[in-house]
Amino acid sequence: MVHEINKLSTPAIPSIQLYDSGAQNFTTAGEFHTWDTIAFKTTDFHYTADDDRVIIQLPSTGYYEVIFECSFKNTSMWQLVTSTSQLYLNGEVVSGAKAVGCSGLDTAEYPQLVSCACITLHFILYLNANDYIQIKTTTATIGDMDSVANTSRLIVKFIPTRGWNNSSGGNLNYKGEVMR
Repeated sequence: MVHEINKLSTPAIPSIQLYDSGAQNFTTAGEFHTWDTIAFKTTDFHYTADDDRVIIQLPSTGYYEVIFECSFKNTSMWQLVTSTSQLYLNGEVVSGAKAVGCSGLDTAEYPQLVSCACITLHFILYLNANDYIQIKTTTATIGDMDSVANTSRLIVKFIPTRGWNNSSGGNLNYKGEVMR
């Protein structure tokens, strides 16, 4: 019951939270992540389920915190597979926004091998109206990796630079000539 009530309200600060309830396959060619579930989003964002682009709409220009998390499972026999996830802005790689994980195959014959690679990518990014962001994962070896169901999450939230009144209107708040 509490979850249903919270689902009806959204933050006053521009935010979006997405996750994928299924699994995706990633190869050496590289694939963009998609998310099938929108936990919440404010009107400052445009996203359609199972799309790979999160678009910032007017008038939400400013700094944003981007958090991406995912666990990957090796699907290749007898190999250690490395996955690299990178943040893209308007189709271009964002320098310094990369996370790498390694995974071996978990089998009954070799239980000592690692079965999952967990990646967290946390980055601060300046976004203008109509910019879009994407997350792309590639593998560095011949092997493939699958994302583990319910572990692929993307959270993007605005970082107020002059202060924020977290009221229902989400207005900037200045008191005593001090910006917060």
